[in-house]
Amino acid sequence: MNAPFNREFYLILNVAVGGTNEYFPDGQCGKPWTNNDARSANTFWNTKDQWYPTWNYPETHQSAMKIDSVKVWSLDEELQFTQ
Repeated sequence: MNAPFNREFYLILNVAVGGTNEYFPDGQCGKPWTNNDARSANTFWNTKDQWYPTWNYPETHQSAMKIDSVKVWSLDEELQFTQ
């Protein structure tokens, strides 16, 4: 049985901002927040005048999130991820 996937369902695809996991090093590429910023998402939004013009939106869709594929995994009986 494929429950609950045998019924219509929705996936939420999210682009998170203000990450503090050191994936984007501090002080590079115009990053307006730091990895130890407790309000990094707020700092990101409050500096939108710096980064928003680089998106070229709505003139172009160069900054649009484009989904190439979506994969869904389920847990097998041994709690290992399988595709």
